[in-house]
Amino acid sequence: MTQLSAFQRRIHEEIPLSRALGIELHSWDGSALLLSAPLEPNRNHQGTGFGGSVYSVAVTAAWGLTELALADLGLKGSVVVQTGSIDYLEPVSSDFYAICRLPGDEIPERFRKSLARHGKGRLDLTTEVFCGPPNSLPQGDPVAVFQGRFVVQDARSRIMPQPRDED
Repeated sequence: MTQLSAFQRRIHEEIPLSRALGIELHSWDGSALLLSAPLEPNRNHQGTGFGGSVYSVAVTAAWGLTELALADLGLKGSVVVQTGSIDYLEPVSSDFYAICRLPGDEIPERFRKSLARHGKGRLDLTTEVFCGPPNSLPQGDPVAVFQGRFVVQDARSRIMPQPRDED
């Protein structure tokens, strides 16, 4: 099982709303996470994307990016959203997708150092939401932009100590 498919399963198990929203992970390249959701279970009374669903998909992309970046560092920890806001720029009129990228396409050095020294850190992230088929290089402008701060606490190594052979 690939890292992405294992993480997809984990998201659906630990965040039941993600299954109801129909969130599907498409790619993680170490700097950007791409995921999508269908319009049908996420529509409002006007037939466009319900604001709460769009927000939830966007925050899931940023939360997921933080979790995957930690895993790439060989760490696990408690990841929570501290603050978040979204600007809805256009109606979500079809199936949609979200892309969250690390600032500067890499894990910030300040974040790395804070995790190493204190076992905690903060990461400010932006997720862009687009209509249409998922595309890591979208054409056109986003229909919504989420900005949030994610906090990692209790960061520790993912590697479990190996049992010692007893003589």
